[in-house]
Amino acid sequence: MRPVLILLVGGGGDRPVERTIRRARQAAARDLLETLLEAGLVERAVVATDDRAWAAGLEGLPVEVDVDRPEEPFHFGRRLADLIHRYRVEWALYAGGGAAPLMGPEMWREALAALAGSGPVAVTNNLHSSDWIAFFPAADLVPMVAAQERDNGLGWALARQARVPTRSLPPSAATRFDLDTPADLLICRAHPRVGPHLRGVLDRLEWPGEAVEGVLGVLGRE
Repeated sequence: MRPVLILLVGGGGDRPVERTIRRARQAAARDLLETLLEAGLVERAVVATDDRAWAAGLEGLPVEVDVDRPEEPFHFGRRLADLIHRYRVEWALYAGGGAAPLMGPEMWREALAALAGSGPVAVTNNLHSSDWIAFFPAADLVPMVAAQERDNGLGWALARQARVPTRSLPPSAATRFDLDTPADLLICRAHPRVGPHLRGVLDRLEWPGEAVEGVLGVLGRE
């Protein structure tokens, strides 16, 4: 069974650095959408965001856009639980906006293969700090999902509190890396395999990269 992708792409602050990080996360989210849809790895995709202008740019993709209600304070768990309920999702793949910029379709195919079967199951990039997690049966787990303040604790809650058999992927740059800070963007800019939308944002960065280049030079020594 292919999961339904639920992608939560938040806005952020208005300072220049925050706007840049937001653009990078939105670009990474679009790359993730295209990767999973083109590879046929998800049944459909729901994008939840507070940025109507960015959402309008997704018109060419087969996605359902769900804009945040401005009068409601954002709460991660309640927002995700509501999406699961309203879109009648059973097999869910949740991802945050900056999640998995280095994961390609083959790695996603291998990760989602863990969802095979008919019993409760989950797979995540990091049990202790989830950037994305796929799980079943989503509808039955709505109360547990709704209780989560942040996405990081969702994998742990499903595994330890809901007793869902949960697989955490082996740690690697591809499975653990996401976009949260300016340093993340500089590191990602040095990587040869990022999606085209994110690459476009990173190549326009005017931030100096000497620190990252210095680290790479040290790591490359015998």
